[in-house]
Amino acid sequence: MSKTPTEAAGRPRVDGLYELGHVLHVLDAEVHGFARDDIEGVERFWTFGDLHCSAAGFVLALRGGRRAHIDFQHWHAFEQDEDFRIEVSFLDGEPPAPAFGDWSDATSHLNRALAHS
Repeated sequence: MSKTPTEAAGRPRVDGLYELGHVLHVLDAEVHGFARDDIEGVERFWTFGDLHCSAAGFVLALRGGRRAHIDFQHWHAFEQDEDFRIEVSFLDGEPPAPAFGDWSDATSHLNRALAHS
């Protein structure tokens, strides 16, 4: 498996941390069906960003053997209000294909962040 540019340069990975932080901030048990404390870990993720928006997807392992898929969209505001949203679905099998790029199974940096949040 090839290394990411940050790994190759000896720096810690940060891809997905920004987006996961937003997800954890807005996650609401009544609205989304689970809370931060129900998350056991991130199984896989993808991210995308440009000047106008960032997006990500996460597959989360939840307590009780459940799994959730989260899509995150964030529109960056330069002269207007910022906006972001998350969509949550529960999985019985494989998650949908990523909106951008490919799924990454290299989630240890995200799981370390979860353990310290």
